[in-house]
Amino acid sequence: MTDSSIDELSPILGRWHSTGAVRDEQGSVIAEIDGTDEYTLLPGGTWIAHEVDVRMGPDRAVAHELIGGVHPDGGWWMYAFDESPTAGVMRLTLHSPDMLLLSGEGIRSWLSFRAGRDLMTTEWERIVDTEWTPWMSMRFDRL
Repeated sequence: MTDSSIDELSPILGRWHSTGAVRDEQGSVIAEIDGTDEYTLLPGGTWIAHEVDVRMGPDRAVAHELIGGVHPDGGWWMYAFDESPTAGVMRLTLHSPDMLLLSGEGIRSWLSFRAGRDLMTTEWERIVDTEWTPWMSMRFDRL
C-alpha cells in the first residue's frame, strides 16, 4: 500500500450520532450503543482528532483518538486514549475508495463511508480462540 493523504479521510470529518450493538463471544447482543463521535482536522492539516462519547448499555465510554502520520506499512497511525493506562496503537488504511480498515492487537474494524453522504457503518471483529468473531456493529448518522 502506498502512503495516503489525510485528505482521503475528509468524508468522515464532522459530528455523528452513533448507534449500534455489542456482541458476546457467542454473537448474542449484550449492550446497545448510543452517543456521538466527532472527527476534526487539527491545525496543520496532517492529523485528525476523534472524540468518542457513547453509552454501551449502562456504561459510558469516552475516548480520544489521533489519526495521522505515515504508518510504515501504509496508511496512518491511530492512537487511542481511554481509561487504559497505555494508549492503544493501531493502523488505519484506505482499503477501497469508500472503506477503511482499522487493525490493532486482536481487533479490526471495517468502516464504510461515501463522500458527500451522511451515513457510515462499521463492523468490529475480535479474535476469539484464534478466529475473527463479530464484536460490534455500528451506524453513524451525520448531525
